[in-house]
Amino acid sequence: MGSIALALSCMIGLTACNDSNDSNDQNVVSPPTDSRDQRFLTAKVNDVIQVNIEDLKPTQGAIGYDQIYYKLGRWQGDVNRPTWQASPENQLVYLNKTIGKKFSDYCEAIGAKSRDDFKTIEALQKANLKQLDSFGCTEQPGTEVADLKTVVVGYDGRLYLTDGHHTMSQLQELPDGGAKLKVWVKVVANESNLKTADEFWAKMQHTGRTWLRNGKNESITYQQLPKNLGLLSTSNPNGMQNNPYRSLVYFTRDIGYEKVANATDFTEFLWEDWFQKQSTQGLVQPLSFYHLDAKAYGAADVLASSAIKSDLTVSGSATGYQAAVANYSILMGSTQPTDLIYKDLTAADLGALRLEKNAAKGSVTANAISNLDELNRDEIKKDKSPRTGGSVWYAVNYNQCGKPQTGTCWGW
Repeated sequence: MGSIALALSCMIGLTACNDSNDSNDQNVVSPPTDSRDQRFLTAKVNDVIQVNIEDLKPTQGAIGYDQIYYKLGRWQGDVNRPTWQASPENQLVYLNKTIGKKFSDYCEAIGAKSRDDFKTIEALQKANLKQLDSFGCTEQPGTEVADLKTVVVGYDGRLYLTDGHHTMSQLQELPDGGAKLKVWVKVVANESNLKTADEFWAKMQHTGRTWLRNGKNESITYQQLPKNLGLLSTSNPNGMQNNPYRSLVYFTRDIGYEKVANATDFTEFLWEDWFQKQSTQGLVQPLSFYHLDAKAYGAADVLASSAIKSDLTVSGSATGYQAAVANYSILMGSTQPTDLIYKDLTAADLGALRLEKNAAKGSVTANAISNLDELNRDEIKKDKSPRTGGSVWYAVNYNQCGKPQTGTCWGW
């Protein structure tokens, strides 16, 4: 009996030992899984990286749709346009000013300078943004670092775009662009050491690298930012809202203000915020006063001509798009250099031009007046040869008619 008891004791002991080992195995804690996007965690400041547009996350709530429409209207010239079919030379000039401009702008945006004009219509037709070797840039992507759009590596390893929301959205909206189009960007900060979204967005606000406003210039939280670049639509329900004042600022460039070197991020939004405050104070009509939407008013009404006279008053249409640009540009150009526009940033800091009455030919004011005149012009010179149309002309027609095509309301 003693031997049986001893055996049972050993069996129980072994079982106990095995149970103890199993328990220890079960209590081993595996290291937590790093859920951050691993692709960009090691990126350093000033690194140039190749990504897809879909990898870039917005840091602002809205874009100016008319600015997007301008490029979409210009970049998609009509290869079958009948206007210059009898003159292949003029047809090629027209296509280089439109479709060719798309490739040149893309090259510049990815730090590869621009490119030379296409030599033949056939070569232009074969070019595709997704195939870099089908058109070629002057330099390799990422060479011209100063031209690149900028990103911050976030707490989650994702890339947050701090400059270039309009450019990237324009490229995303193109048939040969899209969310998977390759682009090159420059890293200006890596904040992946921050543990939470709250910490990250607090840092982004402190460094001025986010603009937490929606399309109505209302404050939002970072949770309310759009998830994707591009226009808000049924096919892109997480896209960006429209801010009409932001488009207006774009069209006032070189009329009411000029782009300054090393400008602060979101400069145009700072002007947009100032615009809305001036409107609220009754110093200028709100944008709702003007006829800006061709779908509502018709292109002829929206593109009605206005001009800035030598005494800095506006003649012609009082309600067209050109009138809105003129009045807001005069407001910008009437500021003093030390006037505060946003917090401690002055009119001079943000590039305001000094518009003067009865200014001489060749002056800043005379050039501004001339630039306003070009906003509404079409693509045909008096001698019937092609020219670049005005930015507002492209935007208004694209909004009403879509892509330029024969037999549509573009007029050919």
